[in-house]
Amino acid sequence: MEVPSILLNRILSEMAKKNGSDLHLAVGSPPMIRVDGKFAVLADQEMMTSEILNKITETFLSQEEVIKLKENRSLVLVKNIANFRFRINIFYQKGLLSLSFHYIPGVIKSFRELGLPEVCDNFLKVNSGLLVIAGAYNSGKTTTAISLIEEINKTGVKNIITIEDPIECLFVSKRSLITQRQVGNDVKTVADGLDYCLNEDVDVIYLNEIKDEKMFSQAMFKIFELASGNCLVILEINTDSSARVLEKVLAGVSQKMTPEAARYNLADILAGVVVQKLVARRGGGLVLVNEILLNNSAIKALIREGKIYQLESIMQISKKEGMITLDKSLANLMELGEVRREDI
Repeated sequence: MEVPSILLNRILSEMAKKNGSDLHLAVGSPPMIRVDGKFAVLADQEMMTSEILNKITETFLSQEEVIKLKENRSLVLVKNIANFRFRINIFYQKGLLSLSFHYIPGVIKSFRELGLPEVCDNFLKVNSGLLVIAGAYNSGKTTTAISLIEEINKTGVKNIITIEDPIECLFVSKRSLITQRQVGNDVKTVADGLDYCLNEDVDVIYLNEIKDEKMFSQAMFKIFELASGNCLVILEINTDSSARVLEKVLAGVSQKMTPEAARYNLADILAGVVVQKLVARRGGGLVLVNEILLNNSAIKALIREGKIYQLESIMQISKKEGMITLDKSLANLMELGEVRREDI
């Protein structure tokens, strides 16, 4: 059998050559990759066995990580392998190990390179409040959040703290000071990290997706408190529309606030919502599709009144301000011939 570390490096290098974003390894299947949003077999590779996957996993896990995997039966971590950086998800299915590798680009792209609309530049000028970057898995929301933080890092003089699980991009402080704290290593929980921020001189806080619902609820009340002060909180949420973002945020503080108090607080602190999706581009590659919600007076009124179901109508009549729905963004791209309806 090929040396496990060499085998893994070779498979990851082949994925990189094909511009794959994800690699999946499971017993009884050849390596599978995702390229331009499509799932495919990585050609000319051997079938994965339990022995191969166990040995591959042993090549990059520390002894402490091996213990965590055995205790929790799953593990998410970030590693540098074969000169590339990956977020790795290790889990069991049918009692057998499976692995997925998500490629983390080494270069942080600008808003223009990502294809974000110019109105997003306004978020760089926001000094306090809550900015939500939303989308499903592989929608590029972390890439957008990282681009935003890097732009603040380069142009502003801020104290930026990230609370991540796990840390994906490694920032280098430029004009700003960036402190990155990994949940489980540098801070026990997300809530503990936010407690620290409540007692710290901090300008910007970034949190990647909080997957645990109980922890999300514990964190949201603290996020409201921070965002209502002199701090900008950038939060990732896994959902597909601005309305669902606001519903999830309000549900998160429902145990600490009355519904009316939660709505009024959210209306006051919301800086905006960016929802995104990656769609196959005609001719190859992916194109970013965005929904942009800005918190103008009409949006504030709807939130306070609990009429979140009317958000889309306000966004449609506020396009001159830069607001746009996901459906309208997709329709615009179809008109331009950038995407096909069957690929959406």
